[in-house]
Amino acid sequence: MTTKQSNRLSMAKTLKQFFSVEQGKYTGNNPLTVRISELNIIVDNLDALAGIQTTDTTANTGLKTDARTKMISLTVAYANTAADYFDGQDSPLAKQLTTSKSKIKNMTGVEAKIYCQKLYNIVNENTVNLDPDYVTSAEVQDWLTAINNFDAKAYDAGVSIDTTQNATHDLQNEFKKFSVCLSKIDRLMKKYDVLNPSFHGNYKLSRKISDLGTRHNNEIPLT
Repeated sequence: MTTKQSNRLSMAKTLKQFFSVEQGKYTGNNPLTVRISELNIIVDNLDALAGIQTTDTTANTGLKTDARTKMISLTVAYANTAADYFDGQDSPLAKQLTTSKSKIKNMTGVEAKIYCQKLYNIVNENTVNLDPDYVTSAEVQDWLTAINNFDAKAYDAGVSIDTTQNATHDLQNEFKKFSVCLSKIDRLMKKYDVLNPSFHGNYKLSRKISDLGTRHNNEIPLT
């Protein structure tokens, strides 16, 4: 976010907390309550988008790489060990389970995931025969965890550059909604300049200080 956007988000958060603390002052004012609910949704959206925008995509790629490396390493280790057992049984599974790191590394992420899962399934279905001399139940579980972790990293941590760019665009749109919502709240708050000057004054003070960027926390000025 730009400095201006960061300051306005700080203001938005301050106002959200201000209205939460002071809700007794506007109870029964349905139009204002509706606008404040709208404000709260916008603030949550802005906060979430700001988090996506600042995601370090390089670091996330590193996480995926580490998870992929472990998945491949365990697949090669346990699949080949199981292949030795089936080779002694003159089973066609020996050929299916014989693999190498280079073979899996040349696959796409999706292909590697499917392939490793396939070999895992073969070994898992034969744990009674393989445990403990070839592949133990604990090792099979570690293998599955590595496969699942790769999937999780690819989905959860793998925020793409396109995603962060989209977040930047969505932020701009959300700030436009915020400006419209804020102007309507300003209009509805004018009555309190007469009915409750203290409430109105605290609203204007928190809004003004945050908007200037001189306050970046959630303190609420109260008299």
